[in-house]
Amino acid sequence: MNAMILAAGHGTRLGELSRTVPKVLVDVGGEPLLARQVRYLKDNGVARIVINAHHLADQVESFVAEHPLAADIEVVVEPNLLGTAGGVRNALPQLGDQAFVVLYGDVIVDEPIAAVADTHRRANGCATLTLYRTGEVEGKGTVEILSDGTVSVFHEKGNTHVNGFAYVNAGLYVVEPSLMCHLPSSVALDFGHDVFPAALAQGQTIAAHVLAGPVLDMGTPPMLQAARRKLGEKL
Repeated sequence: MNAMILAAGHGTRLGELSRTVPKVLVDVGGEPLLARQVRYLKDNGVARIVINAHHLADQVESFVAEHPLAADIEVVVEPNLLGTAGGVRNALPQLGDQAFVVLYGDVIVDEPIAAVADTHRRANGCATLTLYRTGEVEGKGTVEILSDGTVSVFHEKGNTHVNGFAYVNAGLYVVEPSLMCHLPSSVALDFGHDVFPAALAQGQTIAAHVLAGPVLDMGTPPMLQAARRKLGEKL
């Protein structure tokens, strides 16, 4: 499989830190987050990695140019932000004509990609999402799933009406090119708000792969500090 790391956002939730450093290059556990993301994907058998960039894109390009696996990594710079799905649609020529992995640039996931790909093959759907169950849903999109392991409803950030526990998007997908190729190019689109709900409305199957526990999310300063402490304990 090929994979795409979503890294174009401004990282505004990180505050002042994101003004000078792209969120994917923030130091976590003694190295840039992007170095950890690339290693995770390559250790899981990913052949080629595409990274989209916009905010401080020159720093991302410099990091990749100096990376030992630079030949297997391509940066696609977006002059205008295209959102999570719009960014993938823009990079579709680089991702090939087979199912590919999408990884959000501000999360750390340990799940074996082969397990997610197996769920995807069995479901025979247009995409497979990794989810985790949590009671901490504020500021997060949530997902409802059916007994057969497929997704039934998406509730985007700010539109979540949950009492108790819910399934939260973990930021790792397996996606079929057929889901993306018919989307308009150069248009800002979001997976959770635009693409996945539309696919469900059209009767397409989206599978859920439930993780054993939460992922490490670096989206805010408290989350980043918590992740640094946790990873520091592992070193």
